[in-house]
Amino acid sequence: MLTDLTSADPCRIRTLANAFTCANDQDLLQLRTFHADQQRTGLGLLAHRIKGAAQMTGDAQLGTLCAELGRICSDPTQDAHVLDACVWRLESALEEFGDSFRHIARGA
Repeated sequence: MLTDLTSADPCRIRTLANAFTCANDQDLLQLRTFHADQQRTGLGLLAHRIKGAAQMTGDAQLGTLCAELGRICSDPTQDAHVLDACVWRLESALEEFGDSFRHIARGA
């Protein structure tokens, strides 16, 4: 995906991979903050934004988790344990997502 977006230019690949890594780190911090503060609206909006990045990078798992979190956040009757489990799965997926882009940034 990065090769297509950057015309296989190693400098541009590193730049884009670093940008994704930075944004991902900020998303993780926001996810943890919104979750700790029980801010379902913030979590839902964040999930929607991350879903866009997931679609752009072709990460179907991340997109699916974001869609699930968005549904949970928009349903006030959802149990907190369901929300917690989804947030933890999304957090893990974001950590993997960030690690993959860190690896790309180092290897490009």
